[in-house]
This record gives sequence, C-alpha cells and structure tokens, in this order.
Amino acid sequence: MTFTTLGDKQNPAILLIHGMISSAADCEPFGRYLADRYYVIMPTLDGHGHDGTDLLPLEGEVEKLVGYLKENGIPSLAMVQGSSMGAEIALAVAKKLEQENIPFACGFFDGGPFFHFNPVFRAFMHRKFTTLVKIFDTDDHEAAYRKMMNHPFFKFVAKDRAEQFEPLIRSITSERRHYSKKTVRNLVEICYKCDLPTFGTEVQKRLLFFFSDEEPARKSRKRLMKAYPEAQYRDIQGYAHCGYQTVEPEKYAEILRQTIESAGINGNLLKLP
Repeated sequence: MTFTTLGDKQNPAILLIHGMISSAADCEPFGRYLADRYYVIMPTLDGHGHDGTDLLPLEGEVEKLVGYLKENGIPSLAMVQGSSMGAEIALAVAKKLEQENIPFACGFFDGGPFFHFNPVFRAFMHRKFTTLVKIFDTDDHEAAYRKMMNHPFFKFVAKDRAEQFEPLIRSITSERRHYSKKTVRNLVEICYKCDLPTFGTEVQKRLLFFFSDEEPARKSRKRLMKAYPEAQYRDIQGYAHCGYQTVEPEKYAEILRQTIESAGINGNLLKLP
C-alpha cells in the first residue's frame, strides 16, 4: 500500500479511498479541490499499484489504513470517504476508528455495493473478474482502453452513460497493471460479501450514502437503511456508478466539503460518544 497526500498536514485530515481496479490518482481530480482547507490522504490499496503487494482481506486493508494514521501522527479525520469497493472499505475503517477511539467527523460512501451474496454468485464474479483484469496486463494502452469500454461488465455498470467513465478508464489503462490471483479473490470477497458493522444512533447520523439513481449498487440501499435508519441518503440523477465525481470533480468536492462542515462546523471534529 502506498499513499499520496495533498495540502498542509496541520489542517484537518480526510481519507479518500479509491474503487476496485483503480488507484490514488483517480481521487486526485476531486481531492485537489479540498487541499486548500484539508490534508488529503489518498492511498493506493494493496494489489492496485506497483509495490509488489496483493490485496489483503478487508480486515488487513483496514489495519494498514488506520495504522498509517497512527504512524504519521494523524489523531483524527474530518472525513473518511470511499468510492465503489472503496466505500465498503471506508465503512469498515469508520468502525475501526470508533473501536480505536479515533475521532472522525463524518463518513461519505459513494456507490458502494453493500451486498452480501452467496458463495455461488461470488464464484461466478470471481471468474468474471479473473478475465476482466487480464485486459490491463498489456503495454498496448489503447487496446486495453477499447477492450474495457466494450466489456459486458463495464457496460452493465455504465448503462447508457459510458462516456462518463472515459477519463477514469483512460487513467486506469494508461499503464500496465497486473492483478494477482490473491488480489482478485479478495477483491470479489470485499465487494460481494459485505457484513455491515454496527453503529449507534449518533454515529449513524454522520454517515452519508451517495448513489446515482440508476446504478446497480443502489439496490443495496434498502439493506443499508434497515441497518442504519438514522444515516443520511442522497441520490443524484443523470450519472452512472460514481460518475458525478468523474464528470464534475469540483462540484463533487464541494458536496464533500459541505458534508464535513455540516457534521462539524468548519471542520471541527466531533468526539465519538
């Protein structure tokens, strides 16, 4: 796992966690709009960079993320944010912060597929992703881009809004990427075997789940609302899965800023009960 940061370390910190088959670079388009007021921490998860690691099971990734905060003298977070698979990791990070008595003002979870599917479905998705990640293991970046844009799984996620993903897919396919068997296995487990942690009422009020009204991941909203009836839920129209942050990074950053300020005035952190 590697980390990219923006802004002044003396400012309140926010943690931005990218989605599957992505990297810290894909958080920068909106993260840089927050760096004037916050210390922006953007990890590249294990198995997603070039550091020779494999993606760990959820608990292992969470331990590394929280460990980084401790090792680098970051005593609290103004926000923990995650996108897609990163949203599931971010939710687990929020629970770990609570357990470790590390204050955080709010959590923002964008397009997380908060499902718990059976082993048969997970095995099916494992086969799909094993094939999918081979697209990126090439130096022909243009070919990788075309294959990804035409892949059935991508078309399912993008619906009729594939153009919104073009900057992200260009970024992902701009360099050769290898995803190990272990990484693919743990990626599928994190994405499709989500055990929702328990939070009390006061913490729930500071959790915001953000979805496009058309994306498949939104179907997990009913499960979330049952587990977290006091949390906030916000839909946005006209965008694909996590598409708003890609198409409108500055406006997306402003939503994050407003969320932080509504949880703790001017970024002042709220202590956990």
